[in-house]
Amino acid sequence: MPPTVRDPSRSSINAPTSYLSNVSNFKIIESTLREGEQFANAFFTTEKKIEIAKALDDFGVEYLELTSPAASTQSYNDCKAIVGLGLKAKILTHVRCHMDDARLAVETGVDGLDVVIGTSSYLREFSHGKDMQYIIDTATEVIQYIKGEGLEVRFSSEDSFRSDIVDLLNLYRAVDKLGVNR
Repeated sequence: MPPTVRDPSRSSINAPTSYLSNVSNFKIIESTLREGEQFANAFFTTEKKIEIAKALDDFGVEYLELTSPAASTQSYNDCKAIVGLGLKAKILTHVRCHMDDARLAVETGVDGLDVVIGTSSYLREFSHGKDMQYIIDTATEVIQYIKGEGLEVRFSSEDSFRSDIVDLLNLYRAVDKLGVNR
């Protein structure tokens, strides 16, 4: 008896190529210029940051994420310098969910902001000391400001794994209504 041949269209398991079917919906956000400085003794000179940014842009990265301009005067100046290069990649910066940070970032001329705030009970108690309603209200204020400046807004919560799921859903429902881009 000949071996049974399976009809792949009837399989409940997706073929490997189906995993690539939505690849046009993805964008690469390269965070070397942010994450690359977040460990002991890590530091890129302005010249090195510009070199890295140009190389990543030449490679075709869609987004470059930079250190928050609120981190230091040097980070602010570096952000402005990279924005001034006129790269094809969109320039994002990662900021705390705080109006002062958002204003500084907007001043640099970036294309968008990644806004983050801690949501777990641990961070709310030991980091910023704010309750969920305050977080939602602040996120609303910051996001509306950024959107009002015509910039892209990405929003994320820090320590989500240890956050209450209902708190997260309420927060993300609120920011989604504001039209965040991601």
